[in-house]
Amino acid sequence: MNPSRDLRLLAPILAASAAAASWGQSFDASFGEPTSDRWNYGFNTTPGSRPVASVFGYTGTLYEFDDRDGQIILDFDTTPLVSTGAGSDRYRIDSVVIEITLADPLSGGYDASVDDWRTHLPVDHPEYLADEDPGRPIELFATGFRNRISSTSWTDATAFSPVGPFGEGVRNAFAAECLAGGGLRDVSNSVTDQFTADPLAVGIAEGSAPGVELAEGTVLRFEFDGADPAVADWLGTGLDAGRLLFSLSSLVEAEQQGGDFVDLYMRENPLVTAGVRNAATLRITGEITDGCSVPGDLDGDCIVGGGDLGIFLASWGTADPATDFNQDGVTNGIDLGILLSRF
Repeated sequence: MNPSRDLRLLAPILAASAAAASWGQSFDASFGEPTSDRWNYGFNTTPGSRPVASVFGYTGTLYEFDDRDGQIILDFDTTPLVSTGAGSDRYRIDSVVIEITLADPLSGGYDASVDDWRTHLPVDHPEYLADEDPGRPIELFATGFRNRISSTSWTDATAFSPVGPFGEGVRNAFAAECLAGGGLRDVSNSVTDQFTADPLAVGIAEGSAPGVELAEGTVLRFEFDGADPAVADWLGTGLDAGRLLFSLSSLVEAEQQGGDFVDLYMRENPLVTAGVRNAATLRITGEITDGCSVPGDLDGDCIVGGGDLGIFLASWGTADPATDFNQDGVTNGIDLGILLSRF
């Protein structure tokens, strides 16, 4: 009986069983349209099927609506291009880019910066702060949930809220900012609650000066990364489950019988289905990391065990630096002894 030979014969089986836990893979995933998109507005009578949707705010007192009244949810199933189940802390995100196209001119003035909540107060309010630039930004947020709705159960046909279109802080899905230490905060009433919301990104129109009118067909680009631990945690949780749900919002003020609504193309629009215009797109790049640094842990499961032995034996006789622990140029019995000492 040759123990070394028997171990080598087992190597392919052990390595195959460890493959599902062997990460360390980079990804560059592009999605040409959302899996679904939804105008997240209480009076939307055709949820999940809209040619265009608008984002706007209402900071008046006549009606009981959220400050960020008209929102849009963009739902991306990432499972075809990014592996799931690695663990939320193993997804390192280098870049996230979402683009969406204006379906009408943006006539209220292009704004590429976050506005302080006090700029939305009446001018005679003691805390009023003048806005330093024209217009209001279009902002990208995470999506949070309440009322026993979750990111796994929500669909574009889910009811807006359990109580109908009226009410503040009652919508089942809402634009949310990522909080340090974990969790999400609803930003739908950021003016009422007196805080300046922190979006994932603000929409940028390449080559356009702040304050100008943007034409129909202008592409707004939202770009951010996972450098912020709170954002990284939210992204990792979504990718681990295979679903990212973003919310678009703006505090462009709605007006009765008018107003400068920001209309954006949705995936059901005939111009989109004909290829003349695009719905929202997503590109995300990064890596699924090993997630730990245990000496001898070759399969990234943070312990040294049979899976690592299978990977090691598959490299027997090679100069693979991952298994040549003593760095003598070959994976052999000495390295096996080192690996076994780490079990």
